[in-house]
Amino acid sequence: MFSRPNLYGNLTKICGNMRTIALVNPSSVTATAASSPTPCSNASVRQYHEVVVRGIDHIRDPRLNKGLAFTLEERQILGIHGLQPARFKTMEEQLELCKIAVNRYMEPLNKYLYLADLADRNEHLYFRFLYDNIEDLMPIVYTPTGLIYRRPRGLFITVNDRGHVFDILRNWPEPDVRAICVTDGERILGLGDLGANGMGIPVGKLALYTALAGIKPHQCLPVLIDVGTNSYDLLEDPLR
Repeated sequence: MFSRPNLYGNLTKICGNMRTIALVNPSSVTATAASSPTPCSNASVRQYHEVVVRGIDHIRDPRLNKGLAFTLEERQILGIHGLQPARFKTMEEQLELCKIAVNRYMEPLNKYLYLADLADRNEHLYFRFLYDNIEDLMPIVYTPTGLIYRRPRGLFITVNDRGHVFDILRNWPEPDVRAICVTDGERILGLGDLGANGMGIPVGKLALYTALAGIKPHQCLPVLIDVGTNSYDLLEDPLR
């Protein structure tokens, strides 16, 4: 962690060609992309080819994985027959199992970790589960748990990246970004200044946009502007 300087960049420049930028609070900005290409969708930057994913890679891809809902024919065609238990379960059956599993946890943090794991392996099931149980799960999904880093989610841009932010945006693997949520982690609900640990806020917001507004997950981009922190506890903690 490094101390937060008394200087803030212009977030609108980072969002690029945005049509509208809605200011949520001074430390959190939600941007909706314009119809014109954004830096992340510049065809001249990267070529994308549609490929058929088969075998173990198919069920390891959270966008393609359906859990045990694959039919026997699908399993044979996709080359995943034998890579899963022989049991077939419908979406509704899997949703019921998810509800049982998440209700076993008493601590909100454990529920959050379960949901994060579900999103990492089966996006369709995750967002359907979130949609069907939005009142119970929204506080869990939206709870800042940035102190736990499990896998890359979103882009981290620091004050040291000034001058080559576009290069960082090009590293985002998705070419069709429609919604961007930006925060600097300064004022996270009742937790205060979390600095780079505040990534959970834009990730959680965009998950709700997908579940409730129908924005596709791959069209969402969480961004954290890491300009340090003024939190004494974080600055003195050698592990953060």
